[in-house]
Amino acid sequence: MKYFILFSLLLNMSAWGCDLKLPKHLVILGDDQNIQHSFASQGCSEAILNDLSQFLSQANGRLSPGQLLDVLETKGHLGVKLAPYPIKVEQFKNLLKDQLNLPEGIHVKSSRSVNASPFLALAPGDKISVECPQCLYGSQQTVNVNVSGFDSTQKSFIVSVDFKKMVRAYRTTSNFQSFSEVTSNYLKEVFVEEIPQTQLVTDASILKYYKTNKPLHNGELLKFSDLNAMNLVKAGLKTEVVLENQMVRIRTNGISRGNGTLGEFVEVFSPVKNKKYQGRVVDINKVLVEL
Repeated sequence: MKYFILFSLLLNMSAWGCDLKLPKHLVILGDDQNIQHSFASQGCSEAILNDLSQFLSQANGRLSPGQLLDVLETKGHLGVKLAPYPIKVEQFKNLLKDQLNLPEGIHVKSSRSVNASPFLALAPGDKISVECPQCLYGSQQTVNVNVSGFDSTQKSFIVSVDFKKMVRAYRTTSNFQSFSEVTSNYLKEVFVEEIPQTQLVTDASILKYYKTNKPLHNGELLKFSDLNAMNLVKAGLKTEVVLENQMVRIRTNGISRGNGTLGEFVEVFSPVKNKKYQGRVVDINKVLVEL
């Protein structure tokens, strides 16, 4: 038993006498986890600094010295001394969300400090603000970070931010054969990051107008490229015609002169009025004519 105790003491010997002084307010600007230079230390091993740095880079909120010591003890670091005050850790992603009016579905994917370290150590009374005057909410967007010091000093930094757009999509929960209908019973609604140059199906209600053009496997995201639109209106068949403007809505019938899928325009002839209409296909055997 005494050898085990001696071994434990030797293992943590580097921690004894480790004195850490943390800033009271730490803003994590980038995704780099090496932020150990944001705090002063004396007699601390590289392992302690790295473990604390990794934890703080992912933390958010107000942390007491006791909470930080508990984290270090779980890593096997004993005898660490911390300043008695709590530390506020703020992630730049949350700061952007709070201060910028992000469009619906837009989230921060990653950030990188351009002309500063990956963190900001703020003094009590310092105020931080962010602005993105020309944001397109894509990749490598320039965000300005301004720090107004309690002593009236002004500092500015640049952070490059990658935004992502989250959209509603549908994932299959079963296999589908080619040329089969896709029903919502075998789909799961999910929110995923928008895929460039890929049109995902975001509205399950329109699937009744489509059939698969290839086999689909369980777990796939449903894309329009997986589907073929069905002919909702067919040439020579009776078709309902809705004549509409801001004032009136009139229903009549006609004979379609061509086939049409959802959203396509077809010509419909009305024998009653002896008139031709160009209408947009909106449902099975139904076209809309906007007057």
